[in-house]
Amino acid sequence: MKRRASATAKGASSTLVIENVAQYIDEVRKRRENWLPSEEIVGPWFRGHSNSEWPLLPTLYRQFGSDRYVEDEIREEFAQRGPAFCQTVPSNDWEWYFLMQHHGAPTRLLDWTDGALIGLYFAVRESRGFADAAVWMLDPFWLNKRNFGKDEIFSPSASGTLAVDRKKLKPWLPARFAKRSRLPNEPVAVFPGHIARRISTQRSCFTVHGRSLTALDELALLPKGRLVKFTIPSFRTAEIRRELETCGIDEATVFPDLEGLCRTLGMRWNHEETHLPHDGSFTRLKPSKIGGVGVFAIRRISRGTRLFAGDSADMVWIEASSLGRLPKEVRRLYEDFAVLKNGRYGCPPTFNRLTIAWYLNESKEPNVRCDENYDFIAARDISAGEELTTDYSTYSEAPARRTKESSAKSK
Repeated sequence: MKRRASATAKGASSTLVIENVAQYIDEVRKRRENWLPSEEIVGPWFRGHSNSEWPLLPTLYRQFGSDRYVEDEIREEFAQRGPAFCQTVPSNDWEWYFLMQHHGAPTRLLDWTDGALIGLYFAVRESRGFADAAVWMLDPFWLNKRNFGKDEIFSPSASGTLAVDRKKLKPWLPARFAKRSRLPNEPVAVFPGHIARRISTQRSCFTVHGRSLTALDELALLPKGRLVKFTIPSFRTAEIRRELETCGIDEATVFPDLEGLCRTLGMRWNHEETHLPHDGSFTRLKPSKIGGVGVFAIRRISRGTRLFAGDSADMVWIEASSLGRLPKEVRRLYEDFAVLKNGRYGCPPTFNRLTIAWYLNESKEPNVRCDENYDFIAARDISAGEELTTDYSTYSEAPARRTKESSAKSK
C-alpha cells in the first residue's frame, strides 16, 4: 500500500502542446510540485497514446463493450491454459488479471507507468506522423480519494495488503461468473505485483475500470482535475524519439529481451537514410479520355520500372456470392476496382484505402503489365503526360456487368 503524505496539495489542470523532451520534463515537474507534497516518494502516473484522440478506455471495452460474460470467458480460458506457459504460476485472481493484461489479453485494466520518460516513449514509439500523439498524467491518489474513499494505492495481489482493503477492492474483480455481482461505476488505481519482468521494467501500474466507459475522459474535463493531457504534434514525434534514444529510452529499455534489442538496432540504423515523399513516385491522377479518372506519368518512365513502390496495402478476398443484393453503386465498387478470381473479389480491407494503383484504366494496347504478385511494371518506355493502362484480363476475370456491356458493344 502507498499512502499520500499528509500535506494538502493544490489542484491545477491544463492542456499543453509539447515539442521536445526538455519542455515535457519541465511541465511534468511543475505539476508534480503542484499536486504532490515534496515528501511524497510516489509520483504521478503517465500513459502514452500514439493518437491524441484515443479515449482512456481499456482494451476489453474497446473490443467488446461492457459484456461481463465475454470477460469471464476470457479469464476462465486464460487461467485454464496459462499455467503451461508460466515460469511462476499466479497465486490469485489479481495476479492472473495483471498477467493477462501484460501479455495482451483484453481486460478492464488500463496500463500506466510512474516513469515520465517511459510514458513519453510509448506515446511516440509507433507514431508515423498521421496524428498528434499524447501523454496523459494522473494523480492516482486524487483518483482513489474520489472513487475509493481513500488517498491510498493498494496492491491487491500482495500478501502484505490488509484483508479489509483487499475486501474493499474485491468488487472491481469479482469471481468469474459470480451471480448478482455488479461492478462499481468508477475506476480505481492499483499497483500490480511484479510477477513479470516487463511489469517491473516498465514501472507498470494500472487503473481497473468499472461499468463506466467514459469515467476517466469525464474526469479530464474537470477545471481543477489532476488528469491532464500533453499533446505532441505529429511533426515532432520522430525528433522526440531520437531525443529519448539519447536519454537511453528505447525498445530494449522497455522490452528487455532479445526481440526488444533487435527492434532497437533496426530502428537506430533505419535513421541513416531519409526519403522524400516524391522519391519513387512516377504518376498522379487526372481526368481520363477513356472515362472518369486515370493514372498519368509525371516524368519519363523506363521499361521494367516498378511503378508503385511503397504501395503495400493489404488485399482481402471476399466471396462474390456473399455480397447479396447490395445497392448498385456499392456493388460497382467491387466491379470497378477489385480483382475477380475464382468467384472471389480481391480488394483493399476498406475502399477508403484505394491507392493510385487501383485507378489504372483498361486498354487492349496497355503500357503496363501486372505480375503474379499484383505489382504493376512498365511494359515499355512511357512518356511524361501519357496515361498508364493495363489489360485487366491478364490478372482478373470480368465481372458480370462488364461482360454484358462488352457483349452489347459487339452487337
